[in-house]
Amino acid sequence: MDDATTASLKTVVEQNAIMLHTVATAYGERGDYSVLQDTLGELLAEAGEGLVYVRIVSANGKIQLSAGMPELVEPPPPDPDDESGLAAALERSVVHVRRPLLLPNNEVGFLHFGVSASVLGSARQAILRQGAMIAASEILLTFILLSGIGYFLTRNLAALLKGSRAIAEGRLDHRLPETGNDELTQLSRDFNIMASKLNDRIGELQNTARMLHQSEQRYALAMRGANDGLWDWDVENGSLYVAPRFLEICGLGENAGAIDSEHIFEAIHPDDQQVYRQKLVEHLKGLTPQFMIEHRIRWPDGSYRWVLVRGVAQRHDGDKRAFRMAGSISDIHQRKLAEERLMRDALYDSLTGLTNRGLLLAHLKSALGQLRRRQDFRFAVMVLKIERFRLVNDSLGHASGDHLLRITAERIRNVLREGDVAARLGGDQFAVLLNGVPDDREAHQLADRLRSDLGKPVSLAGQTVYPDVRVGIALSGAVHLEAEAMLRDADNALNQARKDSDHPVALFQADMHARTMQNLQREAELREALQQGQMTVHFQPIVSLGDRSLRSLEALVRWNHPSEGVLSPYHFIPLAEQLDLVHVLCMQVVGQVCAQIRQWESQYGESPPVSINLSARQFARPDLAAEIIATVQQSGVSPQALCFEVTESTLANPDGRAYEILSELRGAGMSVYIDDFGTGYSALSYLHTMPCDVIKLDGSFVRSIAEDERLRAIVGRSIELAHDLGMSVVAECIESEQQASLLAELGCDFGQGYLYSRPVSPNELGAQLAGREPAMGDTE
Repeated sequence: MDDATTASLKTVVEQNAIMLHTVATAYGERGDYSVLQDTLGELLAEAGEGLVYVRIVSANGKIQLSAGMPELVEPPPPDPDDESGLAAALERSVVHVRRPLLLPNNEVGFLHFGVSASVLGSARQAILRQGAMIAASEILLTFILLSGIGYFLTRNLAALLKGSRAIAEGRLDHRLPETGNDELTQLSRDFNIMASKLNDRIGELQNTARMLHQSEQRYALAMRGANDGLWDWDVENGSLYVAPRFLEICGLGENAGAIDSEHIFEAIHPDDQQVYRQKLVEHLKGLTPQFMIEHRIRWPDGSYRWVLVRGVAQRHDGDKRAFRMAGSISDIHQRKLAEERLMRDALYDSLTGLTNRGLLLAHLKSALGQLRRRQDFRFAVMVLKIERFRLVNDSLGHASGDHLLRITAERIRNVLREGDVAARLGGDQFAVLLNGVPDDREAHQLADRLRSDLGKPVSLAGQTVYPDVRVGIALSGAVHLEAEAMLRDADNALNQARKDSDHPVALFQADMHARTMQNLQREAELREALQQGQMTVHFQPIVSLGDRSLRSLEALVRWNHPSEGVLSPYHFIPLAEQLDLVHVLCMQVVGQVCAQIRQWESQYGESPPVSINLSARQFARPDLAAEIIATVQQSGVSPQALCFEVTESTLANPDGRAYEILSELRGAGMSVYIDDFGTGYSALSYLHTMPCDVIKLDGSFVRSIAEDERLRAIVGRSIELAHDLGMSVVAECIESEQQASLLAELGCDFGQGYLYSRPVSPNELGAQLAGREPAMGDTE
């Protein structure tokens, strides 16, 4: 077969392929197969392009549409595109062609069609006929030109020549005049009809080309949008067709050359090859409806990337053996990396790399399960906390705090044995699961080793820090049925270790949990007490040491507990401060004191001044003074009837907020007492600047004043200093006449203590207020 015949046959095949792909795409995207069936039938009926049959087949081999040659049950295999293949096709008069086709829903399919080889002969005959017709037309035209006579003949021939040139130049809208009834007029009419048909035909070709271009654009856009690369594998001969996107996903350039299935398999990560081969074999045997696997593939630079491969095998009817397989490959590398990050974030602490609380609990549950199965198995849980860690954050910055946490985590890892699990619970708390710990002695030894390593100096922001770590331990036993309970018990032991400075490692005891539950119950009861008004005020008199006359009162809050009776402040004030409820409690006391003063003034005409204790925590509130003043004003009580006591620790910073708040209270007419004087910071450093009226000597000075001469000298000088600064002095905790006499001799103004009266209720105090007995505390 000569080159001209081969080229002609290839041209016919490509023309039919373009036409069929355009038609199939235009109707197939809408799934309108009935219209497509009719259209293909018309094309076959015309047979202008030599078509003899058309089949549209899905990836799994199912025929979606069939036209022509109904005796063909399955599409024949395509003929090779070389000269020998086309020669064989010419011998049997039909060329079989297969091209890929994008079906609805981005499904990959194939277009099979056959072209009659005899079309070349028909084309040659048509060319000969056309040549003969052209020759005949030229002869006829020559005859007409030679035989034409007259002016009209010459004029019509000139118009015909002009029209022919216009058509040759591409001006298909040019038309000849059709005046007259002679042969030249008829020729002009035929010329105009030919020009119109030619114009219509070219318009149809342009429209077909435009539709083909749009279809190709949609196909390319769909492939880019799906981020997929197509592949087609001939299982029988091993040949593999891949799209450019496939090569791109595999890290190969478009000029990578031929690749086969073995080349692809060798690039799969060794850990994924067995699963890949197993799933592929199962699908080729017909055991699975679809082949789908996520695996890693090696790029030319040696790195691995995650891909998703999907495919469907095509089989002969009645035969499970696959002969073709086609599908797609997707790049899922970023998605897999995101999944791995999410998994790490869900199970591990991002700062230290240790397991988090959730994963630790999972390990604990596993250990508890092993404990139930094996009687000889024991384990322990340790909870560790870095003391004063907040100081590191506040003074050296959070970056230094994070660095300390990372160093702590690394030191914990270095101490762990094989099988142990370390976790960060949050903040400055860590936990360690110790597997195979037989008794508390070994647990203590491991805890001591941990404390020793964690306590080594650390350089942070140019400063050397010595971490102090406390440890709580819970040993496995019959009582531990839940992981949360065991972790809770270790945390309770940690709380005990933090309270006991002499024992930084504590082992959980059963009563620790009971105390914790009691504290939780006490917290709920305290909140309920503040809501239900269970807090009442008792009063302890402050008398003149000279004549023992009642001069003022100190308000002391009591809790009328529903089941435990009257509780002193020792049982609930620390808890109120811890829960930040002390301000609510104090304002309730202020309200009750104001109401009681009004009642005494109504009953007895007057009331002694009453002092109320303020907590150091309240001075963090910038509106403290304003709130107290507003409450007093609303009650109608004179501000001079109220005094407020503060401890030395509150006054440590004379330039702080305490100075402003106390100055505001004194400016409103209220007095300020310094409570527990002599036990806190250096009194001399603030006495000359702090706004106060009275100092109250702490009871520790009073109890030993009779036995300690040096102590008496200190007390005497303190009293003299206070008087020089214009302040009065109250001695607390006076319990004997000897103490009272010595204090009076030293110049102390007032006394308070059980010698005169214990704290009493307002009703009990009523008789003293009515008579103002001058000798409080005298006994017959």
